[in-house]
Amino acid sequence: MPEINKPEIAKLFPVFAVRDLAAAISFYQNLLGFTLAWTWGNPTTRAGVSLGGIEIQLDCAGAGAPPGPSVVYCHMIDVESYYASCKARGVAFVLELGKRPWGMQDFRVADLDGNRIGFGSEIGKLSQ
Repeated sequence: MPEINKPEIAKLFPVFAVRDLAAAISFYQNLLGFTLAWTWGNPTTRAGVSLGGIEIQLDCAGAGAPPGPSVVYCHMIDVESYYASCKARGVAFVLELGKRPWGMQDFRVADLDGNRIGFGSEIGKLSQ
């Protein structure tokens, strides 16, 4: 059997199908602190929101795919500070911040369409 060429993946952009693009952008910006990176279409049917080195693309369900749920997990530095800032903005958590037996301290949220996002730091690498 021929060997599979395993290219190095430089970036990963998960795509979440959403019902209401404007509401989804607002959720990511106002509650999770993401920045609107770009929009596409007239009217707008797709957008990218970013935080640090990650980008999530939001695709209006009217453009094809049904909304949610998708899941993405983000490894980060200093999850405790990010959790505190999300909590201060009124984020409803699916799973509160905690230390997990698999070596992570993390929390999880769900957006307005049920897409789930986990944010975590390796225990022992919680801050830099």
